[in-house]
Amino acid sequence: MFDKIQHIGYLVDDLDAAVDWYRENFGGENAGGGNLNPSVAVPSGGRNAFVHFGQVEAEIIEPNDKEGLASGALNMHHVAYVVADIDQAKADLEARGFRFATERAFTNVLGQGVLYFDPATTNGCLMHLTQQPQVPNATGVGQGVDVQRIVHAGYRVPNLEDAIAWYQDNFDGVHIGGGASRNGGRNAFVNFGQVQVELIEPGDPASLGGNLAMDHVGYVVNDIAAGVDDCCGRGFQFVADTPNTNSVGQQVLYFDTACTRDSRMHLTQLPPD
Repeated sequence: MFDKIQHIGYLVDDLDAAVDWYRENFGGENAGGGNLNPSVAVPSGGRNAFVHFGQVEAEIIEPNDKEGLASGALNMHHVAYVVADIDQAKADLEARGFRFATERAFTNVLGQGVLYFDPATTNGCLMHLTQQPQVPNATGVGQGVDVQRIVHAGYRVPNLEDAIAWYQDNFDGVHIGGGASRNGGRNAFVNFGQVQVELIEPGDPASLGGNLAMDHVGYVVNDIAAGVDDCCGRGFQFVADTPNTNSVGQQVLYFDTACTRDSRMHLTQLPPD
C-alpha cells in the first residue's frame, strides 16, 4: 500500500531561516508553501514550505503558536506516506480500524492529495497519506546533496515488542532485524509496503512516559563515502569517521546534531539486493 516516504515534516520557530538553512547546507530549493489553516496537524495554523534536494522532500512548518519550540531547532513532526490511490487507501485502512482527521483529502500547494490519520488511531503519531499529482513538482529535484530516498523514520518507543506487533497487526509489517543499540537500548526494523520504520527502545524506557517520540530520519545515498565527503565539504560534521553496519546490512553514519539544528539524521547505504 505504501509506496515510499514522501517527506518528514518539521516544526520550526522561523520558517524563512529554516528554508535558508536547507538551501545553504543541503543545496535545497523552496518548491512552494503558504498559509495553513488550523488542523489536527497544526492546531494554531501557521505557514509552511516544501524543500527539495536530491530526490527527497522536507516539509517545514512554522506554527502560529510557538510555545515550547526551541529556537533554531528542527523539531520532527510527521511522516508522509505515498499511496497510488488515496481514496482506495483510505477505504482499505478504515476497514482495518483506522480513522482519519477529515472525511476527504485536501490538495496542497504542490498539487499533492493529503489526508492525515486521526492520531488517536496511530499511537498519537502524526502521519498522512499522500497522492502525487500526474506531474509532480520538480523544483529543486536533483540539486544539492545526492539523497536518493528516505529509507525510514525512526521512533523511540516504550516497549519494543508492542511496537513491532502494532506494525505487524495494522500494516502487515515484517520484522527484519534488530538487536542491542549502542546507547544501551534495543532496536528493530520493520518493513511494510515499500517503506520501513526503525523502532528504538531506549535504555530507560520509563523516560518516555509511555509515549512514542519521533527520533530520526535515514537518508539513502548510493555511495556513503562519497556522500560523507560531499556533506563534509558543505560544512557538516558526523559523529564518527566511518559508518557502522547495522543488523540489516545498512551502512549508517549519523550527522552531529550540532550542525543539523538539533535534529537527528543519518546517511545510509543500503546493502546489495
